[in-house]
Amino acid sequence: MSPSKAEAVVQHIHPLTKVDGVGRYICDGCKTEGSGRSYRCASCNYDLHEYCATCPPTLVSHLHPQHKLRLVHDRRGCDICNEATKGLFYQCEPCGVDVHPLCTQQPQKVSHDRECTNQGEVEEEAEHGRIRKRDIARFGANVAYACLTGDVITPTISYFFL
Repeated sequence: MSPSKAEAVVQHIHPLTKVDGVGRYICDGCKTEGSGRSYRCASCNYDLHEYCATCPPTLVSHLHPQHKLRLVHDRRGCDICNEATKGLFYQCEPCGVDVHPLCTQQPQKVSHDRECTNQGEVEEEAEHGRIRKRDIARFGANVAYACLTGDVITPTISYFFL
């Protein structure tokens, strides 16, 4: 493979090859589970999510629109999913917000066609300082989305973080 963004973002002693579907693996960049397309060093058993291998050194995310996030490699905690960052992560220096590369790719809204089960409630600060409760539905280990309408079945839900 010729020099690529993968080698510029994550330093590795051997060239990384883009592969389709190696099964499940732990990304050696962000240290979270992955499957599907990846960048791989077969001689070292070194794998990167496709996004972690090509992610930009800085980005602007709807999850933290106030400032640019800078890619860092250190141990901290992700402020989106609350899991430890054992490898790559983005950081907003002015705010101290840390985010896994894959967490920056969370959709702003998701649609679903299933019943919003009451898997918990969250008190959410609404306009004018009022607080209201919303039903939540979990998608993944630590990310949940709150129903906007409160209907039993709703086409659009918006995210919040536990």
